[in-house]
Amino acid sequence: MTSPDVRSSRVVALTLLVGLFFTAQRLLMTLASGRRPPGLSFDVLQELLYWGVWALLVPVVLALTRRFPLHGRPSLGAVAAHLGGSLILAPAHSFVAFGLHRVLTLALATDPRVRELAVGGQSVGMVWGGFMGFFWYWVMVALATAARLRYLYATERLAAADLAARSAALEAQLTRAQLDALRAQLHPHFLFNTLNTISVLAAEQGDKARQMILRLSSLLRRSLDEAQDEVALEQELSFLEDYLDIQRVRFGDRLAIRVAVDPETRRARVPVLFLQPLVENVIQHATWGRDDATTIDLAATRDGQSLVISVEDDGPGPVPNGGRQGIGLGNTRERLRRMYGERASLALTSGGSDGARRGARVELRIPFAPAGG
Repeated sequence: MTSPDVRSSRVVALTLLVGLFFTAQRLLMTLASGRRPPGLSFDVLQELLYWGVWALLVPVVLALTRRFPLHGRPSLGAVAAHLGGSLILAPAHSFVAFGLHRVLTLALATDPRVRELAVGGQSVGMVWGGFMGFFWYWVMVALATAARLRYLYATERLAAADLAARSAALEAQLTRAQLDALRAQLHPHFLFNTLNTISVLAAEQGDKARQMILRLSSLLRRSLDEAQDEVALEQELSFLEDYLDIQRVRFGDRLAIRVAVDPETRRARVPVLFLQPLVENVIQHATWGRDDATTIDLAATRDGQSLVISVEDDGPGPVPNGGRQGIGLGNTRERLRRMYGERASLALTSGGSDGARRGARVELRIPFAPAGG
């Protein structure tokens, strides 16, 4: 970014431009009057010297502005410093400018009337020059202060934009880290449950235990290799099938799982590894303390701009006061909040909306979006 202070060359150029303006004004007004007084060159020289000397004093005024800035809430000392500076520089400038004008006129002029003007007409010019100089001093201070404020405003905007970009990047990294932490929490939870089942079967049903170990190995390999946050629903269903194979070995005929998925939803994007903890949660609670068969229905449909996935069982139903929500449902709910915000929801209700069936129903809604779209 450029310097926060206005360049001296620009203020010098502006001062000389103003001087040329007033010089041209006096010259044109004299010519428009139809007469050419003997003091015309005298007056033109006076204007040029007046503004030329101010151009030389520009660095002094800008240095005072840097030393005593007036942007923001200026201190009383800064205001007093500039007031004193203007009261000193304005008459000092007039003394130098009109003194040079007098010396040059007396040295170069040949017309007695012009020499008489140089000797007797200085007092009026000094008064005008003092007031004009006071005004021009504060014009330069205002220009320098405006340049500083513009620089500070631009710096603040750049800093705010950089901070916003950094905050967005950090928030994205934090969200990804939190999602990874949630996924990491699910893996050992599922692993411990499965290993506990294998240990029970190992002593009495060695073949089933070996089948479960093979399925578990395949399942863990796929879960560890998956690095995406979202996958197609059909890919998630394929992963779930490995998990269900383990549960079929574990429960045998005591577990029936029915899957009904609309074809158009198979390519919908869903959070990776989210079906397994949902189904695991349902199986765990629907089969608890039961010796008869348990049926679980998994369905996926599209409802406008939403993908609706439900898992329903015919078990004892939800425990009052939300007691059924364990690691599976809790982590899934948190993942949905991190990924979709208010556009997603997860509800746990009693199964069988028509009252004909017991059990619990978990319904999940997320924005519908085709994979790769």
